Amino acid sequence: MTVWRKLENEDCYAVAVYNFNSSKPFHLPLAVGELVHLERETELWYWGSSIRRDASGAFPKAYVTIRDCNVYRCGETVVASAGGSGVVHDIAVTLREWLQHWKLLYTTNDDRFKFMEVSMRALLELRAQAASGALPLDLLRRVARTAVFTIDKGNRALGMELAVRDVNGQLVDPLATSTFKLNALHDEANARIDKNMESTPASRPASTAGGARSFGVLVSVKNFVCRARAAAELALALHDAAGAQLTESVRLRWPPARGADLLAAPCGVFGDLGSDIKKEKIFLVCHVVRIGPMEPQNIDHRRSSVSPGAAPAPVGGMRRPFGVACADVTQHLAADHSDKEIQLPFYPCEKENNMDSLLKKVIANRDLKDQKQAQGLWVFLQMVEGDLKQIRQENPHIVVGNTAFARKMGFPEVILPGDARNDLYVTLCSGSFSKGGGKTSERNIELVARVVDKNGHTVPGVISVGAGVPLVNEYTSVVYYHDDRPRWQEVFKVCLNIDEFKEAHVVFLLRHRSSNEAKDRAERHFALAYLRLMQPEGTTTPDTQHSLAVYKIDYKRAGGAEAEAAAACLGLPWRRDELPAGCDRGLTRGPLALLPRDALLVATRLCSTKLTQREEILGVLKWSTHHAEDTLREALRRLQRVPNDELVKFLQDILDALFSILTQIDEEEAQYSERSYAVLVLDCLLQVIALVADHKYQHFQPVLAVYVERSFCDALAYEKLISIMVWAIRSAEAGELASKRLLQCMKCLESLTRVLVRSRQLRAALGSRATAAPAAAPAGEPADEPAYCPQLQNLLEALVWLMRCGDHALTCQGSALKYLPHAVPHMIRIYPDTQLCEYIVLALEALPLGRLSNQRLHALLELVRGPLGASEGPRAKLLPHLASTLRALLRAPAELDNAAHKSRSAGKAARLLGADTASLLDHTQQMQIVELCVETLGEVAALLARGDVGAVARDRGELARALLPTALRIAAATLQERRDDAARDDPLLRKLICVLLDMVRQMSEEQYAVVMRSLDAEGSGRSNALVTDALALMMSLLQRPVFRPHWADMLHLQHHVMLHALRLLATSVRANLDGAEAAGARAALPAWFRALGAVAASPAVQLERLGAARRARARALYGDLRRAAAALLADTWFGLEHHKRHFITPLVEPFLEVSFLCDEEVRNTTIPLFFDMMQTEFQHTSETGEGNLRSFENELIDKLDVLAEAGRGDAAWRARFVSLCGALCAASPPLREAGAELVAAAARQLDALLTYRAAPVQQRMYLITSVLRFYEEIARPHMYIRYVHRLAAMHRAAAHWAEAGLALQLHAKLLAWSDAPLPPRLRHPAAPHDHRTHLQLKVSLYEEVARLLDAGQQWELAVRVVQQLVAQCEARGARHAALAALHEQLARLYRAPLRETRLRHAYFRVRYLGRGFPAHLRHPKGFVHRGEECDMLHSFKERMLDEWPEAEVLLKLDEPPDDIVHSDGQYLQINAVTPVMAEKWQWLLDTPVEDRVLRYYEHNNVSKFEYSRPFHRPEDSIVTGDSKEDVSGANEFATRWLDRTELQISDPLPGILRWFPVTSSRSYAVCPLGVAVETMARTNRELKSVVLEAREPAAPLHPLTLKLQGILDSAVQGGLVNYELAFLTREYAARHPEHEALLQRLRDHIADQVPLLKSGLDVLAARAQQASLLAHLAACFRQMQQHVQQRYGKRASEPEEAPEVQLRAPARRAADAPASRGSDVSAGNESTPNKSKFVSSKINSALSNWARNSTSGTLPPKKRGRKSDVSLQSSASQWYTSTTNGNSPNSLSSLQQVNSLNSLHSAINSMVTGVNGNGSLGGVMDSPASPLRELRQELVTERPPRGEAERRASQRNSLVPSEPPSNRDSLGTTDSNQEDEEPPPLPQKQSHRSAELDAENNNDPAAPATRYNYDLVVSPRNSYLYQSRRRNTCERLPPSCEKAPTPPPKKRNQNNA
Repeated sequence: MTVWRKLENEDCYAVAVYNFNSSKPFHLPLAVGELVHLERETELWYWGSSIRRDASGAFPKAYVTIRDCNVYRCGETVVASAGGSGVVHDIAVTLREWLQHWKLLYTTNDDRFKFMEVSMRALLELRAQAASGALPLDLLRRVARTAVFTIDKGNRALGMELAVRDVNGQLVDPLATSTFKLNALHDEANARIDKNMESTPASRPASTAGGARSFGVLVSVKNFVCRARAAAELALALHDAAGAQLTESVRLRWPPARGADLLAAPCGVFGDLGSDIKKEKIFLVCHVVRIGPMEPQNIDHRRSSVSPGAAPAPVGGMRRPFGVACADVTQHLAADHSDKEIQLPFYPCEKENNMDSLLKKVIANRDLKDQKQAQGLWVFLQMVEGDLKQIRQENPHIVVGNTAFARKMGFPEVILPGDARNDLYVTLCSGSFSKGGGKTSERNIELVARVVDKNGHTVPGVISVGAGVPLVNEYTSVVYYHDDRPRWQEVFKVCLNIDEFKEAHVVFLLRHRSSNEAKDRAERHFALAYLRLMQPEGTTTPDTQHSLAVYKIDYKRAGGAEAEAAAACLGLPWRRDELPAGCDRGLTRGPLALLPRDALLVATRLCSTKLTQREEILGVLKWSTHHAEDTLREALRRLQRVPNDELVKFLQDILDALFSILTQIDEEEAQYSERSYAVLVLDCLLQVIALVADHKYQHFQPVLAVYVERSFCDALAYEKLISIMVWAIRSAEAGELASKRLLQCMKCLESLTRVLVRSRQLRAALGSRATAAPAAAPAGEPADEPAYCPQLQNLLEALVWLMRCGDHALTCQGSALKYLPHAVPHMIRIYPDTQLCEYIVLALEALPLGRLSNQRLHALLELVRGPLGASEGPRAKLLPHLASTLRALLRAPAELDNAAHKSRSAGKAARLLGADTASLLDHTQQMQIVELCVETLGEVAALLARGDVGAVARDRGELARALLPTALRIAAATLQERRDDAARDDPLLRKLICVLLDMVRQMSEEQYAVVMRSLDAEGSGRSNALVTDALALMMSLLQRPVFRPHWADMLHLQHHVMLHALRLLATSVRANLDGAEAAGARAALPAWFRALGAVAASPAVQLERLGAARRARARALYGDLRRAAAALLADTWFGLEHHKRHFITPLVEPFLEVSFLCDEEVRNTTIPLFFDMMQTEFQHTSETGEGNLRSFENELIDKLDVLAEAGRGDAAWRARFVSLCGALCAASPPLREAGAELVAAAARQLDALLTYRAAPVQQRMYLITSVLRFYEEIARPHMYIRYVHRLAAMHRAAAHWAEAGLALQLHAKLLAWSDAPLPPRLRHPAAPHDHRTHLQLKVSLYEEVARLLDAGQQWELAVRVVQQLVAQCEARGARHAALAALHEQLARLYRAPLRETRLRHAYFRVRYLGRGFPAHLRHPKGFVHRGEECDMLHSFKERMLDEWPEAEVLLKLDEPPDDIVHSDGQYLQINAVTPVMAEKWQWLLDTPVEDRVLRYYEHNNVSKFEYSRPFHRPEDSIVTGDSKEDVSGANEFATRWLDRTELQISDPLPGILRWFPVTSSRSYAVCPLGVAVETMARTNRELKSVVLEAREPAAPLHPLTLKLQGILDSAVQGGLVNYELAFLTREYAARHPEHEALLQRLRDHIADQVPLLKSGLDVLAARAQQASLLAHLAACFRQMQQHVQQRYGKRASEPEEAPEVQLRAPARRAADAPASRGSDVSAGNESTPNKSKFVSSKINSALSNWARNSTSGTLPPKKRGRKSDVSLQSSASQWYTSTTNGNSPNSLSSLQQVNSLNSLHSAINSMVTGVNGNGSLGGVMDSPASPLRELRQELVTERPPRGEAERRASQRNSLVPSEPPSNRDSLGTTDSNQEDEEPPPLPQKQSHRSAELDAENNNDPAAPATRYNYDLVVSPRNSYLYQSRRRNTCERLPPSCEKAPTPPPKKRNQNNA
């Protein structure tokens, strides 16, 4: 026995590494990669469960491998994945869910398949990257973001539910989150998905609103290629569009000194860039400076980063301009992924240009930039976010240790308190210098900048020439050759601390550089200029350009050389605008002498947080000095006029100074005034705080917060600050200045409060208290509270006083409401929260209710979100006021005009409404108030749903009591006004519904009882109104959901809350049934049950439709809501007790709706309720009379039909209903009989309805009859009528007009011809109120039936319908106008069969074999289908195969074996059948009725059909003895028997269906003589019909000509001769004496044919004009007449025999031919009346019988034949194409579309016609064994001789002429240009026919002189007889006829096959 051991590790998982396929019951099949949870084990096996699907079992250990997995549990739901946690786990779970959907997309060929494939591959790649563990932090975050967005997009594409996650990436628990908050999370996720559906998310996350963003640009130099002749220095920097430098430069030596450095690319970061970096035009510029001698060495090779042996730069070499590399990087930086490698084209510097002008030229000249440059700098560029510290932390893989950081030449957007900076950027702009020393040429000037102290000594290491190089002592400029006016535009930075800054200055030394090294070493600095860093008043040098004075250095007078000169310059003016007048005559000091014509232009820019350039700021910072000088007030006023940009730079220093002034300076007066220092300090504080609050500087708000928390240290400021704030509030009425101050104070209330709170905390930390007496502490607060501040009470009281002020303080009141809630979190740190809340409520109550409603609601919203809402005590004070305020402000949106709310423009909406703009704005404001009220309610509900806010039961009850009825009424009204789509897209409505759901969700039964009692106390009926409104709202929400379909969590939570609400409502409804509100309760109870049924049947809670993971999660969170609903339904029903009898009828539908749910437990709970209903109904009816279940049965039958039609119910429910209710009824004696009958009726009804519903649409027409029969049996006329009209609608949609009319007659038969009122059960389902009496509806139906029958060409049936209408009108004395209209309609219907062409419908028998077909189709005898007009067997088969694509068609009609009948496949047995005229219409055959009418009854109103199959009996062959006569043709007739099968169907066709089942069948054999008799009778009947039709002047003659030629001039021996040889012999009579009657009938039919032929010839002679043809036919007729009369006698109706029959052709001119002859003209050709046209073609004489062969009624689609078989193909230009192989499926394709002679009239008319003034139109078909002959165009007026005819016959075996090759000689040519083309003549008869006759005469001397070949009987073309006849005929043909036929001409516009 196998012992399974339980694994110690419960979270042990394994991954399948092989496929395990096993069908054993306890094995678990596995697929590669499938994850399984291991539970138990043996030595070789594991037992576990699959994570992918809900299955468990055993599997071998060798097939799996144990892996460490990440497991996530939500209730019982376990989601596990191997490979890692976090994003790796999420991707694995998502791919597992997507796999099944992806497979389904593939099988359905969905367009989303490719998108999901790309998404899945992307997730696999992202998972591999994340699981590798090699990604840095920033790339890992990017991978996670991209994966989340890809998952969201894929879920949206698949229509899967939206997965809402928290900030940590975990799924949100709906039960632990309020509905309002959950809705907000769904909105955010949905908006994020919509935003990212079309694009991949950016690498940088979206910035938060109001937050400052700092960026950096990473530049990594990859290569530099140029024609360098010495070492170079690269200076990279960012420039704007004007060429101005934005950042410090990054200095690089190129090439690097060591070869190893080539592998590590130099890297630099340009930091401190603001958010405008993506908006402005930015250029990356690289200045290339050559280091070396004045003239470069003669080296001409390309210098690059890979060139070896680069010489190091010479020591002391000059810096010479070489060129500029520049590129526009704006687009690269603005792109989402700005990590690209770009090229900076290099432009060399020419001698006439300096580098600055070259750069501007390159930036301005677009054509120059777009040129391809071989030289350039290749760099890698990437945008990164954050400051320098953040960039280094987040990008350690990019920012390595030697990376250079170049800062922006200015302040960043945010200056943090710890970011101390003291940088001075000096730009060497240009210079203007005179020639000195008697030189005739300009000098090569080099400028050297040094920072020196007051003694002239150089300050070492304070000059930065760029990032990436260490600080230097001096900066050396570029040397331009022979240029006394150089333009450098070079920047260096001076880095000094504050103390050194005050005593230092910058000295610029000028020197001439010689190209001669010896001379150059002797050159000294010839002049000097200096730059002061500090102004005399203490400020720094302003940021501007400075024109410096240049002084010559006299080395003879300078003892200390340059140091002495640097110190002596401080006594001289440093700027040229400071030079005294007359200085050009000489200004000297020590070794310096002024050069009046020389100047040096430099620019400075200070970036310092300690040194200022503004005197106003310096005045406040030195406040003690100004206070001593009594100028502090003016300094404070001047501070208010300082530009904002300067204030924020020194924010911390200014605030420290202001608070020092506030606390350290005593006021001169006891009361505050405008001159008080405190008031001035308050004004300055308000300006600084307001500046930070401004949108432009809002990123400095964190700076202010950091200052207060960390840098602020004034412990006494709070007392002065509170007092001055109270004074500012109390003086609100003192004037405009005071009002503005108060408004500004309210705007800065939060920051001021933060400062005073921090000050109070600092004071408390020092160990003293603000109040000396502990008794001053309020009650309830401990006396030793260290931070308690009683002075704050004065401020709160002042705020309450402010709220009571009038209109003059309205703006200040609004500001106070806006900013006070933000100050509350700080106030509660120094003041009790409960007392604080009391003061706030007092302030809110002091403000009138209708005043500042918007601001009031905003304040309440913020207070709820703040700490007061989270504390139990303050919340108890706040919520009552909030509830009363919201209740007063809320109004139903139905009272407002929705048109204005939907309009985009206020003015436009006002014009539409006819109202002014003011009223419309009032409406908009009201809608804003409603939105704020809903938002506040949602926040309160979310607050009360938290578990960390203390006791909330009392608060929930108070909120529900005050606001639930109002919110319910508003939600119901709003939802009623919205459409379906509008409801889902209305966020306000969703929020309101979420508020209601939260209220109900948090409500207990006790709280609900309190709410109901309070409503009853307010007025009678209020509680019932609440119940009614709640139920109506639930139904509206279920019918028109407000949440999107893929918000699964929201929908499930909504149904969970609804079920809780229904449970609460049930208690009050049941209690009111016995009280004063019984009437309202009885009205509400059915609505309650309907709502419960709708909740349980909602698609969102059907767990079987959800995925496995989602189903498990829903069951773990909520359980199965359907089971809970079913239990509540049963409890409520049984709780009704004696009231149940009043609710049976209205509750059947909701009970059925719930019981139909696909859950076994639900059905077991709800189905017994129907038995309880039966008992209640039976008992109630027994009390009043005989017990019955009539009302319950009616309702059950009706609702079963309605719900089954809606897709509810299944066979399992039917079985469960029968078993449970049947057993209960059997156990109850009173219900044993009636209950069993009802259960059986319901089961039968459901069987019929389920079968009908499950069938395809095309099969429902048949199944609907079973439903009709059922409702007819149980006498449910209204349901019967509904399905009758549904059947008629199906027929209308399929254009089956006759069947639709016959179906409507079923409804009309239920009505009487009376004026009795029309009961509801007999009304028209589509128009139930249009007819009031039986007569009105019946007349309407009959009129519709007549129209439909007329459209379906069933005029005979329509006549009967109209006759009934006429009879009723006449009986009721209708007006003559109505009678006249009916009689006109009746006359038109009578004329229609005689005037209009009506094609016959084909009939087919179909048998459905195999279990693959539905049971209702597997009828043992099959069905008979009514096909389309002129339908062919192969077309019908194709339609059947289209309907059943998996079916196979059996090729034989034999009875199929059992392996086919009982197989699981689908097999079809299809054959054509011939209708048999009904017996009641047989009498028409003996009456002179119109042939068209007779043909109608032959093919309509028939219920019997037959089909025949020929077979041969050799024993019946003719015995010829020694005679040499050929009797093979006669043997065909003598041995040919027919196996005939007769079928009887259930209803006649046409009927209410297109097909009916076969009820009985009979098979019998027809002897050969009987076949001959039937054939002769049919031939005579058809001949008579053709003759009668041809008598009409307008009728075409070619059918008659065709018929006469086929009988009188048959091409092949057969017909009468074969009959005589086979049957009309003594031997046959002796052998078959029982056939004497049949022999006599055959003789009579032969004799009866002669007068018919004579009549036909008379008609032909009267109308035709082809004399030769008529003479030939007359001669043949005389021979036949003589033979027949000699052997079979003369008929009495036959005229007297004449020696010769004269056929006279009327001598009419062609011009006199009637217009009706136009129908005989060949289609596509124009007649030429002046030329004779003869058309003669030997067309098959079997054409008339071929379409009606006795075997199938139609020609099969495929047949076997030889080359001599004829194939006619339809074409637009000619009626034949070629002779094709008999095996071709297209053989005889055109002729297969005709099934009778009459249906060929128009076809033959269009195929074979001709016109001649003296001739007639004719077309002839030859016998089946003779091929068709081509039609030639020859001007021959008479028949050619026999030899010519034989020659033609031997050469032409096809319809296509062999010469000439053009097809214009053919009959169907439609060339409109050949108007005078001669028509083809009538060719002679085929030669082989005469040759055959002569041969027979020669071989048989006793043969008669003439042979009569009348082709009266033709075998079906697919029969053996036909093949043998054709074979025998072909064998007798001359050898010349056996050659291959001539190929046909190619069709135009047709490719070769």
